[in-house]
Amino acid sequence: DIQVKEFELEQTADAWIFLDLDASVQAGEGDDSTVEVAVRAAASIADRALLENRAVGLTASGHRMLVLPADRGSRQQLKVLQALAAVEGDGRTTLTEMLVQGLPRMRRGMTAVIITPSVDRAWVRPLAALRPRGVASVVLWLDALSFAQAAAGAVTDPSELSPAALGVPDAQQARAIRHALAEYDVRTHTLQAGSRLAEVLTR
Repeated sequence: DIQVKEFELEQTADAWIFLDLDASVQAGEGDDSTVEVAVRAAASIADRALLENRAVGLTASGHRMLVLPADRGSRQQLKVLQALAAVEGDGRTTLTEMLVQGLPRMRRGMTAVIITPSVDRAWVRPLAALRPRGVASVVLWLDALSFAQAAAGAVTDPSELSPAALGVPDAQQARAIRHALAEYDVRTHTLQAGSRLAEVLTR
């Protein structure tokens, strides 16, 4: 059960969550997959923000693009949870496309919360345009390699746990995306397989 103790949104900020469900970037299996952990993270962050009487919007790039306009209160909480219960990691829209479509909806004073395992640096650039508009951004980045290795678990041959064998980004690509985010001064929390979301977000 993931609980977010202290997710540092701006003091009065409403939040818009962008949940990346592009099938090509997911890793891991079952409850410990990037998809399941990302969905739980989105639910926890939305829950926390709504309890603090902030408005929350949600865009998720599953098989169909889901867009839930920003609203507050218990009805919105129910809508968010119902929407998240129905999504799967079967999207074909890249995070870059989702952000290019969705970021124009962001209003001054809002915070964009991006949840993704993608290492494609193209999606970082649209975030850079937010700050001059008075929109903050925070990224929850899931380390796909750690999820794939956790799922492969009991394999005895180390070569079978290599990024190439698992079909996921390697450490160099992971460093490059974190560097790109740092370059644009985007606050980033890295979530690895098995790490507790609450602890990651309060660091």
